[in-house]
Amino acid sequence: MDGFSFYAALSTSIQKDPPCELSHLNCHQLCNGRIFMARSYLTRRSLSTASLFVSAQVCSWPTGALPKIIDGSAGFDLTDSQKSWLACLPNIGAVISPIPCGYVMDKIGRKTTLSCSIFFVIASWLVLAFSKNIMFIFAARLIMGMWNGTEYITVSIFIAEVVDPNVRGSLISITGMMFYLGALYVSLISFFSYQTMTLLCIVSPVILFIGFLCIPESPYFYLMHGKRKEAEEAIIWLRGECHPKDLDTMEEAVKEQLKKRGTFKEIVSKASNRKGFFLVEVFKFCSASSATLMLFPFSTQLIPKGWLTPQESHIVLCIAWVVSALISSALMFRFKRRSLMMVSTLGTIVMLSATAVWYYLRDSTDIDTSTTAWLPLMLLVVAVFFETIGIINIPNIIKGEVFPINIKTKACALSCMTACGCEALNYLFFYDINHHIGMYFNFVKSACTAAFSLLVVLFFMIETKGQSLEKIQEMLNAKKPPKGCHDVCDTEMVAIDKVEKT
Repeated sequence: MDGFSFYAALSTSIQKDPPCELSHLNCHQLCNGRIFMARSYLTRRSLSTASLFVSAQVCSWPTGALPKIIDGSAGFDLTDSQKSWLACLPNIGAVISPIPCGYVMDKIGRKTTLSCSIFFVIASWLVLAFSKNIMFIFAARLIMGMWNGTEYITVSIFIAEVVDPNVRGSLISITGMMFYLGALYVSLISFFSYQTMTLLCIVSPVILFIGFLCIPESPYFYLMHGKRKEAEEAIIWLRGECHPKDLDTMEEAVKEQLKKRGTFKEIVSKASNRKGFFLVEVFKFCSASSATLMLFPFSTQLIPKGWLTPQESHIVLCIAWVVSALISSALMFRFKRRSLMMVSTLGTIVMLSATAVWYYLRDSTDIDTSTTAWLPLMLLVVAVFFETIGIINIPNIIKGEVFPINIKTKACALSCMTACGCEALNYLFFYDINHHIGMYFNFVKSACTAAFSLLVVLFFMIETKGQSLEKIQEMLNAKKPPKGCHDVCDTEMVAIDKVEKT
């Protein structure tokens, strides 16, 4: 059984485990529980946050590196075409790795897969720091992208298998923020030389690699391979104790779920799956075409010098991303998905249209825009806020809600590949668009995809907030949207808010 199917099956089996009641715990068990929570906390924080931090460095490194390459301080030069490839190769790597990774981690283990892949990232940073050969640099960037795809699949599965299911949901609200903090870190160290900046990017993957050495392999992986004793030792490390009955239940669940295989064919063979896949693919396409993801590698090339230098402007953008991610987490608990998507797309269309007008006036007319050189940054700060609260974040939530358990991770892997492929194309043709059409068209393109996303929200998107998987599947199966499919009933929303606040 491949990793995708097992993770999907695991999600079901974990949810069946009843929570322990405090009244049945003695002092010894309570102490063990605290040890477990401390280790569980360390595991989920180190894996989820540090891995996203590393991925962000990979994506945003060109923002700090390109100005140094252009001014010659990096020690080598690139054509515009090569600069585009420098930015897009990680996305190509992320398209390649997710599906093979799902099978490899079932052969050698989740921890081993992550440890080996992060070692290649460290080696790639060293190549970028010391090599002047463009082919070696390109190879390093491609390998880094393969890490991004591997991290996307493996970390989520590993966390699901070793972390208390009652706290897994809390990770969703911090992943986006940690990704933006990784970009902020790169923007801050970009004031150093090219080599120093690149070497400083090694710090977080080294810490992550050391963290992997300190934690056990997933007990579910051991049970998949009939290693009951090793699974018991891993559970004791994580939870402080292992009851034979609990281990028997876990082993039985693994055997049962290994018999159930979800296939890629099921994604398109059933109408409800096709509808869900359509929604996710459209939203991931629009997310990949957003101004936010275009600014990650190219903000210092896009934003003109005004009150701030391009590097300083990028720091402002990174801070705006972090703040937007925090606000988005709060809004996600209070408002419906469709409402946030509508506000997000409308705000994005307005802000990016205004930004495109400014660039058009600067590059294609005789109008003097030097006195308003500060305006693009202000418009983009507002634009990335609107994109973050909906276009960027909600597709990542929707993809976990609209698919049945047995195909969820396969469909998510395909959506990851789609998004990375679209991002790669956008990066690859960035300079060609600037030269042959104009810089303004990059923002027109993002505004148009936001408008397309708005149409899908209005006519096809169902409201998934607070709905059970069964209810969501019922809505997707309906030929006509059932009454209430776009709105969650008031009593249900009140109950959800109470749970989330708790």
